[in-house]
Amino acid sequence: MLEAGMVEKKSAGSASLWMREAVEAIDKQFGTGYAREHPEMVAGFMQAAAIDQAGMYIRSLVEIFDLWPSSLG
Repeated sequence: MLEAGMVEKKSAGSASLWMREAVEAIDKQFGTGYAREHPEMVAGFMQAAAIDQAGMYIRSLVEIFDLWPSSLG
């Protein structure tokens, strides 16, 4: 199990990575500087990335503990 300090450090690293990726993706789509002018888009991108990561984590726990309903198999 990870210690609290390690989890915090890893989370900060993930958020930093998502922010850089958000700026790159948004600027690529809408033009250089667009992300800086629209921080709400960066925030939405980061929120979506966090939700996706949480979903993948939950799915991994379901698979590890074999909690997946057989009907969804």
